[in-house]
Amino acid sequence: MDTLLLDLDLVREAAIQRDKERLQGTWNFVSGIREAQILIAGEHFTVKFKNGDIYLGMFTLDPTAKPRMMDMLIHEGPEKHRGKTSLVIYELDGDHLIWCPAEPGTGNRLAAFPPDDDMHHLCLVFRREKSRLTSL
Repeated sequence: MDTLLLDLDLVREAAIQRDKERLQGTWNFVSGIREAQILIAGEHFTVKFKNGDIYLGMFTLDPTAKPRMMDMLIHEGPEKHRGKTSLVIYELDGDHLIWCPAEPGTGNRLAAFPPDDDMHHLCLVFRREKSRLTSL
């Protein structure tokens, strides 16, 4: 039984590492009700909204959950959200990221992605920015 638990832990850790690597970089807004950009570097994030709100913090992942889960602890941002965690569901689809955060500090997480016409939940689609660096 202990071997099975150890194997599940290894599978989960491998999935976390794989998604963390896939999330690295800049993600530009494609669609949703609030234009934004996300930058992921290591376990750190920056979310910049078009209205000027900027959120900085750290995140953890659980890509084995259905849907995938991300917890984003906000270190810097609007005062009402500072020090709070936003419970997020996400999906990676090639060069696209679907990202649906809950209101920071509520302790609620969406159980599924909302329909496209839902105006009550923030659900954004991003496209990975192509690297401008070329190999030498």
